Amino acid sequence: MAEEAQSPLGHWPHNLSSMLASLGCTLGLFNISRFAIFSIQFGANFILQFLFLTLVLGIPLYTFHSSIGQFLASGVMDMWKISPVFQGIGIALLVSQALIGIYSIVGVSWMFIYFRDSFITKQDRYRWAEPFDLYHDSVPSDNGTKLEDTVPDYLSGVVLQRQGLASSENTFGHLKFQVTFNLAVVWMIVFVSLSKGLKSYGKVVYVFSLFPVFGMLILCTKLLGLTPSTGSNQVFPETVWNEFFLNTKCWVAATTEAFFTWGLLGAAMMQISSHNRHKHLLQRDVSLVVILTLAILLLAAFLANTCVQLLAAHGYTYVPSSFEHMRTYAFLRTGGLQPAFVKTPVRYVPHSTFICGVRVILSSANSNQESGYQVLRFATELVPSTFALLGADQVSPFWAVLFYFVLILFGIAQQLAIWHCVITGIMAINATNLKSWETTITFFSCACGFILGLPMTTELGIFVVYFMDYTVGCGWWLMILYLLEIGAIFVVRGRPYSGENVVTTLLNKGTGCLQVWAAPMLVFTWNVILPVALMVICITVFKQGKFRELYNWTNTGNEYWPLWCREIGCLIQVLPIIAVPLVCIVQTCRYLSDGPPDIFDRIQLLYRPSVERDDSQEQIQPSDASGTAALATTNANVQASTTSETQFEDPPPKYTPPPSYTTATGARIAKLLRQSFRRSMRRITNVLSDNSEGNASPRTQRGRAPLPPPPDYAAVLVEINQALEHRDQNTLDSMNVTINLDQGSSRTGVDTRVSGNTGQASHTRTLGDNRMSTLTAADVAHILRSSLRRTLRHSIPRGDGNEQLVHGAAPINQDTLRAQTKADEHNTSVI
Repeated sequence: MAEEAQSPLGHWPHNLSSMLASLGCTLGLFNISRFAIFSIQFGANFILQFLFLTLVLGIPLYTFHSSIGQFLASGVMDMWKISPVFQGIGIALLVSQALIGIYSIVGVSWMFIYFRDSFITKQDRYRWAEPFDLYHDSVPSDNGTKLEDTVPDYLSGVVLQRQGLASSENTFGHLKFQVTFNLAVVWMIVFVSLSKGLKSYGKVVYVFSLFPVFGMLILCTKLLGLTPSTGSNQVFPETVWNEFFLNTKCWVAATTEAFFTWGLLGAAMMQISSHNRHKHLLQRDVSLVVILTLAILLLAAFLANTCVQLLAAHGYTYVPSSFEHMRTYAFLRTGGLQPAFVKTPVRYVPHSTFICGVRVILSSANSNQESGYQVLRFATELVPSTFALLGADQVSPFWAVLFYFVLILFGIAQQLAIWHCVITGIMAINATNLKSWETTITFFSCACGFILGLPMTTELGIFVVYFMDYTVGCGWWLMILYLLEIGAIFVVRGRPYSGENVVTTLLNKGTGCLQVWAAPMLVFTWNVILPVALMVICITVFKQGKFRELYNWTNTGNEYWPLWCREIGCLIQVLPIIAVPLVCIVQTCRYLSDGPPDIFDRIQLLYRPSVERDDSQEQIQPSDASGTAALATTNANVQASTTSETQFEDPPPKYTPPPSYTTATGARIAKLLRQSFRRSMRRITNVLSDNSEGNASPRTQRGRAPLPPPPDYAAVLVEINQALEHRDQNTLDSMNVTINLDQGSSRTGVDTRVSGNTGQASHTRTLGDNRMSTLTAADVAHILRSSLRRTLRHSIPRGDGNEQLVHGAAPINQDTLRAQTKADEHNTSVI
């Protein structure tokens, strides 16, 4: 059974390792930052909408990947043994996880720089509160800082080191040591944590998941106490309850954020849950992950609004920014809002959600030069400004160190989940042989990820991050892959991998009332609501994000990206989707070209094979060599798999009670109706045949003999018994003659006579018992022919001699049969 399947790549060493690893998929450096910024721009409306969409869309999507992973004990690559024709979906999902991990990890290396500069004393100032002379000759204000310049200059000049772009606009930039070194450190941590597989990953996940959760709780408890205690203070200043159902921008942002939080790393969730043991408490893990994720996100939202209120109390207004130029990356304003924001509030401006950042498209911005995109606004803009404003004397630098350390741990935990999925996906190609090469595969995959991430450590690294976020992090093509995945499992493959069976992994029979109402609701959501929601969200995101411009390959001079960038972006988005039909064609040719002799058996192996649940048995595949042994093995596997699947679908009960009176009566009535219907059809057929014969000539009707009735089977049985008795009597007579001859030549005649009588009686009983077994086929045929001829003689009407001769004659083609009958009669008489 599928519920008893065990992963060939090992199991988690500890009971909570799976839950903490799954927490890295839902909580990361980027979704914490996005959620905090959206709660500022849309207010409490966004939070309530996000909670509602989490219940309707997010949790079902998360439970689908977790349940299907534990149910099949397989990841995105080896799960398609249930339907090899859809192997391309697994390849596309694995590629998507790899692309997300390669470019998103650079944000963690940026946090290392903020973490390093957080170690100051109470007499010092944060480095992001000091002017950066290479950009501005900033003059400190009365309180010693000019935050509207120093904080964005620190990100652009110190962290990204973009000050050399003005003199080298025609070059691709150079590698920056500190970002490159930090990136190498992060990849080394990933390699060491995953080098021993689940043995090492199952241990370090406690550090990278538990510590940041408790650290975030302590940090938010401290900083939330700094909220200004004014009478007119609002927790979420941008909240307008009248716009809850009217603001479509807020609904789109909440829907996209729900998908990114609960479904972006669905392939990684599936791989994590595939290592669970049989009957693992998946419901407990899901509940803990949902509670902790929502708690951390809500705390981040309250913390972000606290920072906004602290800045507003000192005369600063937080506004969107764009990373391209010095005039656009400023995010703090003094002296009130700009006229554009007064006329159109930020909550009505189009938003685009990406993995690493958020894009706010302003109507007054030049779309050729400004994108409205910024990475990690919460960690690079809002919190640094608050710490610089309060200073080390009001808030201890320990809290700044703790904040960035927690974000680093969240980022590494998410990277571990992503790269564990990539590594195990590669090993799943041939788990038996590649399991021993796990450390080598981990090293080379981390090395490839580091090399591919080097372009993001140059001066143009932020442009590369935005390009990858714009093409990969938009998520609309990933929604299409999830839609195909759900359709392939529940619609094409179906039982025993239906929603009713998969949900038993999450909600077993011991869950009580949850099994009654939650299981059918989840199954309905997986089969109906989730596919429709993914389709609608995909169309909405593609349309509102203006991704159609990426497919416009005409140079009009008004595009943000050059032509070659748009072509590469289209290739990145379309290739994973095209891989699905391409692999489908390859698998179809592969399975139909070789395998069982019946074409339908080959099609069944392609679409709906029955997978052996035992780990010692190999996966059913078409034979590579056209041999008789391979063909017989394949046929045996097909027959055994069909039997096992039938037993799985409808297993016989241990005790079958006798049918009730109602059931027996209904069966009897059904039998009578069936027999009556058959008799009626025979009568109608006879009437039609009589009518058709009425048109024939009388001579033809007189010459045609009626069909003989079937033989009397009771008489046949009597004749068989008589023949057997006659044959046994002849056998006994011959035995008596033989016994008498033996008595004449014996010296002890009396003893021989007695033993002869005893042997005769025992043999008589033996013949009586084995009477039916000694009857040959020729004897049965002779008896049946005799009965048939006797029936014909009684059924044919008497007439003149010629007519009787005609009717008694056998057809020409039955002469051989009559000759054989005479020969059988002669042999019988001889015996």
